[in-house]
Amino acid sequence: MEIRHKALLFCVSCGFIGYLPFAPGTWASAFGALLAYLFPFSSLAANVIFTASLCVISVILINLFKSAEKDPCYIVLDELVGMYVTMTGHRPTIVNIVAGFVLFRFFDIVKPFPVRQAEALRRGYGVVADDVVAGILANLVLLAIGMVI
Repeated sequence: MEIRHKALLFCVSCGFIGYLPFAPGTWASAFGALLAYLFPFSSLAANVIFTASLCVISVILINLFKSAEKDPCYIVLDELVGMYVTMTGHRPTIVNIVAGFVLFRFFDIVKPFPVRQAEALRRGYGVVADDVVAGILANLVLLAIGMVI
């Protein structure tokens, strides 16, 4: 395996988290939640710029990886992206992180409209888009919960 392929595999599998035997997407989401908690953003603008950049970079990396499979289970960078989308604009408290994690996993697993439709996009776009949309839905629910409480 060439070095470029190994480096891409390391990135798209989130440091090989994607090769964990049980629920690799959930582990990658938990890793994203941990990163969001440990390294909070100083401003909403920084949070939005980082998350948008991470989305674009993820699509590029997944497209460069050129896996023959549509969305192989070991590619979990998209779950990490989804957690960052979920937490964008929210304070990274333990309660928000746990609630965001549960909401994101719910929307990512159940795939209600429009999550499933976003998944139909080609290549890395679809791999990342469904998690971005699931993250947006989770973010909005988290926002609504915060307004009620």
